[in-house]
Amino acid sequence: MLVFEEEYRLLSQEGHLTKSSLLSGLDAIRRANIDDYGRGFFYSGLFELSIGFERLMKIVIVLQHKLENKNNNPTNKQLRLYGHNIIDLYRRFCEIASKHDLQTETSDKQKKILDVLSIFGTGSRYYNLDQITDSSKHEDPLKMWSHVLSQHIWGLSANVRKKLEENAFAYVDITGQADAYYHGRNINGELMMISEYHYLYHATEKANYQVVWSIVSMLEPFYGLLYELCHKLHRLSDALEHKQTVPFMYEFFPFFLTPKSIVVRKKRWSVDY
Repeated sequence: MLVFEEEYRLLSQEGHLTKSSLLSGLDAIRRANIDDYGRGFFYSGLFELSIGFERLMKIVIVLQHKLENKNNNPTNKQLRLYGHNIIDLYRRFCEIASKHDLQTETSDKQKKILDVLSIFGTGSRYYNLDQITDSSKHEDPLKMWSHVLSQHIWGLSANVRKKLEENAFAYVDITGQADAYYHGRNINGELMMISEYHYLYHATEKANYQVVWSIVSMLEPFYGLLYELCHKLHRLSDALEHKQTVPFMYEFFPFFLTPKSIVVRKKRWSVDY
């Protein structure tokens, strides 16, 4: 059995780790793009976010278990039963939130993000090496993420998309590359003309802010749920005459409450929290 101070320390460390993973993931997704330099950030973002989401939801599961079991922790076997499937874990989060009269809603864009993170976390993070060794059982994560990007690019205003298109055609006209192809491929594996590359590069740059907003707004309900769980557990500990072993976990995640007006302009996340 853990001593009280040790449990508090371990939960605090888990809070720091989860916070760091999520912030690093947001930073990477914001910086990612379809060029050779930027596409590595897609992988970094998916890696950090899949870890952050899983750990965040397991923190919720542990706290809810404590609340329902006289402040006792789940066993390792019980926690491992929840696995690594982010879709399943998110469903469990929604069930727990409803027990505390908290609403959770996800848009089609957010559901697609969860799908990609779940598949990435359960195997597609090894897609490249699996393909090389003829053992791939998962989809290409970048190809899947290209659908997320496409949804958010189409979510840009018609005027913005029209201006990006005009700029792309003007660029290839000026440089004499109207019929030229980009030397690489899009993240979905398809060839691109220079005009397509120019458009998609700048459209991705703008859409990434909206992708980050989709993620942050999906995280926002976690703050309220952690608040409820922590305060209820503190009251339970008082009633049982136990020492307090649970930090105020929501305090690790103030960025969950960042308003859209700031998110869609924010270039760096990890430096501010």
